[in-house]
Amino acid sequence: MFQPCNKYILIERESKGSESESLIALPEGVFKNESEYERVRVLSVANEVKPPISQDQDIVVMSRMIEEVEFDNKTVYLILENYVLGIVGVDK
Repeated sequence: MFQPCNKYILIERESKGSESESLIALPEGVFKNESEYERVRVLSVANEVKPPISQDQDIVVMSRMIEEVEFDNKTVYLILENYVLGIVGVDK
């Protein structure tokens, strides 16, 4: 279990499927074929994160601001509260 701190949100990204490897190596970001925004699932939130963001919600975030953290042979994805653009499926 990983508990985020300091206004971070632990998220789960949708799997993009397998990408075929290119024979030519290009720097990342050369071709902008990925969306600038991404829908992700909230797994856990730091205590400092303000409601209404909570566990098990789908949110829309800025893709380039997702941080991939590797430790103990695991990978977790984190996003700061400031880069959450909205919550999906919330009724007023």
